[in-house]
Amino acid sequence: MRKQLGILASLVFLGAMALFGTSCTGSNQYRNDCCEPCERVCEPNRPVCPPSCNPVCQPQCAPQYAPPCNPCPPQHEMHCRPCDEPCQQHFDEPCAPPCAPRVNRPCPPPCEQPCPPPCAQPQQPCPPPCDVCPPKCAAPLKPCKYGTSGECACNGVTVRARNPNMCMLGDQYPLDFDVIACCDVCEAIVSTTLPEGVSYMRSQPEAKVEGRKLTWTFGSISKGQSVPARVWLKCDREGDLCTCFCVQATPVAFCALLCAKPVLVCEKCGPLEVCPGDPINYTITVTNIGTCTAEDVVITDTLPDGVEGPDCKGTLTFRLGCLEPCQTKKVNFTVKACKRGKICNTAVVTACNANQTSCEFCTCVCCCAIECDKVGPKELSVGQNAEYQITVVNTGDKSLHEVVVTDQAPSATSIVAAPGACINCKQAVWKLRELKPGEKVTFNLTLTTCTPGYFSNRVNVTNCEGCNSCCEFGTHWKGRPALDVCVTNSDNPICVGETTRLKVTVTNTGQEYDSDVKIVATFPEGLVPVSASGASGAQVNGNTVTFAPIANFAPRQTAEATVIVKGTQAGDLRPQFEVSSATIKPIRQEESIIVN
Repeated sequence: MRKQLGILASLVFLGAMALFGTSCTGSNQYRNDCCEPCERVCEPNRPVCPPSCNPVCQPQCAPQYAPPCNPCPPQHEMHCRPCDEPCQQHFDEPCAPPCAPRVNRPCPPPCEQPCPPPCAQPQQPCPPPCDVCPPKCAAPLKPCKYGTSGECACNGVTVRARNPNMCMLGDQYPLDFDVIACCDVCEAIVSTTLPEGVSYMRSQPEAKVEGRKLTWTFGSISKGQSVPARVWLKCDREGDLCTCFCVQATPVAFCALLCAKPVLVCEKCGPLEVCPGDPINYTITVTNIGTCTAEDVVITDTLPDGVEGPDCKGTLTFRLGCLEPCQTKKVNFTVKACKRGKICNTAVVTACNANQTSCEFCTCVCCCAIECDKVGPKELSVGQNAEYQITVVNTGDKSLHEVVVTDQAPSATSIVAAPGACINCKQAVWKLRELKPGEKVTFNLTLTTCTPGYFSNRVNVTNCEGCNSCCEFGTHWKGRPALDVCVTNSDNPICVGETTRLKVTVTNTGQEYDSDVKIVATFPEGLVPVSASGASGAQVNGNTVTFAPIANFAPRQTAEATVIVKGTQAGDLRPQFEVSSATIKPIRQEESIIVN
C-alpha cells in the first residue's frame, strides 16, 4: 500500500511539473524573449521553468505527453519522455519559427532506464538522475520529383522555368523562366501560385500580385521569339518548394497585303570650274530608295545659254528603264562651255509610278588671266636715265594669289631705282598677296647705261593659279657721234693757170650714227673750182661747192669729196671747208694753197 501511494504521489508531482513547464512555449511561434530556458533535470523538488515565464508560450500538445524536463523546443525536437503513441496531433501548432516544415515524426522511445521512484527512506541517498536521451538528427530532405527545371506548352507557347539547386533558409533566390512562341500569338499570359514557405520579393518584368498568385501578360509574340523573365523569391521554410507555372496563349492567323511605293532620288556632279571652250563632264546618279520597282525612269536635262550639247542639242534625254528598290543607275555626258559666267542646269527625273524629282549643279566658266604692259622711252642718249612704267591687270574671273612681278634689266644696263621692289643686282621683284578680278597695279623702274645700242628688258608675272604673263620694252641708247675732217691737196704750190686737186675726208669717229652730214667748200678769189665729185652729188655755184647730205653716217664710216680748182692769181690763197650734221655744229677748216 505504501508503495502504491508513493507511485501515485510521483505521478501527481510529475503532472504538476509538466503543467508548469509548458508555459515556456508559444501558441503560434517560438519567442526567445517569452521566458528563460527551462531546467533539464528530473528532480521533482526543482521547478522546470522560472516563474517569469509568459503564459502565451503554452504548447498545444496534450499535457500528459510533456516530459518532466521540457525546455521550449527550437525545432519541434522531442526530449526524453515516456511515450507510447505518435505525436502528430501535438504539431498542429508548433513552437518553431514561422514556416517551419510540418514533419510528422514518431515520439522517441522511452529511456532505457526509467527514473526511480522517490526514496522510500530519507536516510538512504537518492539514486542518480536518469540519463537524458540525445536529440535526434533531422532526416535529410528529398529533392522534388519535378527537378530544378520544368517546361510546359499551350497553344504554341512554351514556358521553361529554372530554379537553383538549393537555397538557404531565409535567403532570396532567383527563378528564371523563358516564354517561347512556336507560332505567332496575339497574347501570352503566364501565371504561377507560390507554394507555402515562399515569399515574393520582385520580378522583371513586373508581375501582377494577387495574394500568392503572380501573373505576367506578355502581349503578342512572334514565332520563334523568346521573352526572358526573372522573379526573386525568399525561402521561408525547409522542405520541397515546388512552383507550378501555367500558360495561356491565343494563336493568330494573318492575311497580309504588301503596300509599297517607289521613291526616286538623283544627284548631279561635275567640275566646279572650267575655262571658256573647255569640256564639262557631268554625271547624273538616280537611285530608287523606295520599296518597289520604279518603272520607265527618264532623265531630262535642259542646257542653259552658254552651254553647247552634243550635236548642238539644247535638251538631253536619257531613258533608264526600270529601277529595282535600292538600285542605282548613272548617266555620263559632256557639254562645252561657250561663254564666261556661272551656269547652272537642272536634271529632271520622272517615272510612270513615282513622283518627279530633280537635281542641279552649277559650274563657273571662268578665265584665269593676267596682262602685263611696259612703256618707256624709245630712244635716249647714253648716260641718261630711262623711266619705265609696268602695269599688271587681272583680266580673269577669279582672284590671283601670290602674284610675283620680276623685271630683268639687260646686261649692259643697270637699275637706278625700283620703288617697292626687292633689287638683286640687275633684277627687281615686286610681290602681291592677292590681285582681285579687274584690279590693276603699276610699278616704276629707272635704268641707265653707258653703252650705246638697242636694249630690251623683259617683265615676267607669275601666281599660284598658274595663269602667267610677260611683257617687254626696248630702248635705243644712242652714243655721241664725232666727225673728223681732213683736207689734202695734190699739188702745192702751183703757178697761175695751173690746177690742183683738193680732197676732203670726213670720218665718224664717234659711237653713234650721225645723220644729215653736209660738206660745203668755199674758195677765195684767185681760186676757181673747176669740178667736184664725192660720196654724194656735188653742186658748183660760183666759188662755192656744195655736196649732197649723207643721211646715215655710221660710226667709223668715212666719206670723201674731191674738188679741182684753178689758180687765177698769185698769192697765199686759203679755201675754207665746212662739215656739219644733225648732231654736230659746223666744223670749219682752211687749207693753204700757194699760187705763184
